Amino acid sequence: MKINRAAGLALLCIPLCAHLAAGQTAPPNAALASALGAAQQQYTTSFALSSQLYNGPEYIDYARRYHAQTGHQFFDQPTRQPGAVFYNGHYFPGLLLTYDVVRDQIVLSPPRSPLSLRLINENVRSFSVNNHRFVRLVADSANSHVIQTGYYEVLLDSTVQVLARRSKRLQEQIVQRNIDVEFLPQDQLFINKAGTYYAIGRKTALLRVFADRAKEVQDYAKAQKLSFKKARLEASTVELARYYSGLPR
Repeated sequence: MKINRAAGLALLCIPLCAHLAAGQTAPPNAALASALGAAQQQYTTSFALSSQLYNGPEYIDYARRYHAQTGHQFFDQPTRQPGAVFYNGHYFPGLLLTYDVVRDQIVLSPPRSPLSLRLINENVRSFSVNNHRFVRLVADSANSHVIQTGYYEVLLDSTVQVLARRSKRLQEQIVQRNIDVEFLPQDQLFINKAGTYYAIGRKTALLRVFADRAKEVQDYAKAQKLSFKKARLEASTVELARYYSGLPR
């Protein structure tokens, strides 16, 4: 993690600067004193920032209580993935984390600790995991009938914004007196146009959003042979939204 590397460099620099200073017969020059002060400040700042990041409650892997499971509760991969988070007003890059899409929680572990922590959602502005960028949206009275407060993956960020709500549903089943579980994906697609959110579940909903350029959009979709069936809905929505965003105004 970048923060820890910075702290490590600061730790190495402090004794080195101190050694150089001790070896001089004259008082240290201004450059040496400045380097020592900067190293000490970096060391102090690194640990202060670490305390800002690793301050969430413990994360308990609830999937372990089941006899058997199909799939997992995390986005993409169940193992820690490279990522970053904007948390408590600070940006923390170079992390390893996972995103529990069942409970909408970001999970990471402090260095050299066997424990897993979950970040406090209200303190997260955005995060990334394995090159997927997420933002936290807070539903207001104007949009609460369309979106819920939570994390949304940003698929396109242009004149219009295409967002995906990643989630999974637990389906339990009793098998020979044991409880098994299957994690079933339930992704949802949205478009943010001029601050208004629209749920996109089929082609007709998408075309209504782009009704102001209906002919051009429909001609493009036809020419590109875009498919809006379930398996291709997300990719085709992003492509059509990108085309719409590029149209001259």
